[in-house]
Amino acid sequence: MSINTPFNVTLTEGQISVILTSLEHTLDRWAQSGYHCEEDQLIIDNVFEILEGAVDKYYDKLEAAKKKQPKAEW
Repeated sequence: MSINTPFNVTLTEGQISVILTSLEHTLDRWAQSGYHCEEDQLIIDNVFEILEGAVDKYYDKLEAAKKKQPKAEW
């Protein structure tokens, strides 16, 4: 198994939010300290893309399901 082996995990939206907020805080601290590592930045960008994409995909799927619901005509 390598460091780049993907895993499937189940996270709540709240857990994803905490992870993303923590990563943003880390990036801010790096910027303030002058730290820069392109590889670390690419990894964090990828994590953001995956987690934000998962949330977006969930809400897109939810919206599509809502559109399929019949409208009540009273």
